[in-house]
Amino acid sequence: MHAMIQNDEEKEWMLPLLELRNALDVPDDRHLRDFRRMSGLVQIFHDKPIPGPYTERSRGEWLRKVLQAQKWIRIHGPAYVRGIELISLPELNEIRRIWVVEKHEIEDTLPRIYEEVVEESFPAGPLDDNLALGLEEMTILRGICEGNDLLYELTRELLDVERRYRTATKRSGLFEALEDALGRSFYADESDATQRALRLRDARERAKEGSYQQLTLDPRIEESRTIEDVLPAVTTE
Repeated sequence: MHAMIQNDEEKEWMLPLLELRNALDVPDDRHLRDFRRMSGLVQIFHDKPIPGPYTERSRGEWLRKVLQAQKWIRIHGPAYVRGIELISLPELNEIRRIWVVEKHEIEDTLPRIYEEVVEESFPAGPLDDNLALGLEEMTILRGICEGNDLLYELTRELLDVERRYRTATKRSGLFEALEDALGRSFYADESDATQRALRLRDARERAKEGSYQQLTLDPRIEESRTIEDVLPAVTTE
């Protein structure tokens, strides 16, 4: 692609696409991804967490870059690409729904990113008329959390879960939703999550070897015992 653009001036409009591809094609983008998997679990490989989905911040930046590339091509490209659509409105609406509904990102940042880049109003109304909290309130909450992203995510998700079930006629699933939220974000930080996952992995490996380890929240007071210490002796006559 680089050679094609370099050898043909008429293909210079593709430069933003090349830059976007190069930004995506990196050997290690761990710094852009969550240390948790999509489910919220921490999985270990070679004593490190397996990277999960892109973080909220990096997803916003990728969207911004795509919209910027689209805008540049529409302005500077030849006539036959002036209407190019790198990302469609239905796709934007689905991304917005996933962020707000599934990921509990109730700031609803997608319309703001779109308007900042495209310099036009986002062509869709409010995603949910019952959203009592928005960007302003979440900005205050983030300040209260003093840079602790996990605490912020946990509090935000708990607020969103409470809002959804408050007006529901049936509240089945409430405790599961609360448990999921706590399970995703109760860690102190990535290092704490990694250490917990490593201890759990080691305990499972010892169990396979016939050894038992009592897991506690504090690794300094863990007790290792053999399986014979745990199970009662079985005698046969």
